[in-house]
Amino acid sequence: MRCLIVGTDHLGAAPKILREHFGVDEFIHWDGRKQFLRCSLQNIDLIVIYAGFINHSAMWQIKKMAKKLGKKVIYVNRGLSELQKYQGKVV
Repeated sequence: MRCLIVGTDHLGAAPKILREHFGVDEFIHWDGRKQFLRCSLQNIDLIVIYAGFINHSAMWQIKKMAKKLGKKVIYVNRGLSELQKYQGKVV
């Protein structure tokens, strides 16, 4: 599974948690600032958006494209602990 992580400067433990609990094996990271939409979302299976670390226009644009392409999106405000509520519901 391929995952796009948008927002935050450093991924920290996110790849490990997503790999172990969601089966993600490939990661693409955008910090949510200037490097917006560097690749197509068609090859992405899951999108994780750190809402507290991304500008609003980028978030709405990604949300719109994800909906159009039928992609799964997880919104995290600040911490990885919020991912637990999605475990088993996303994949």
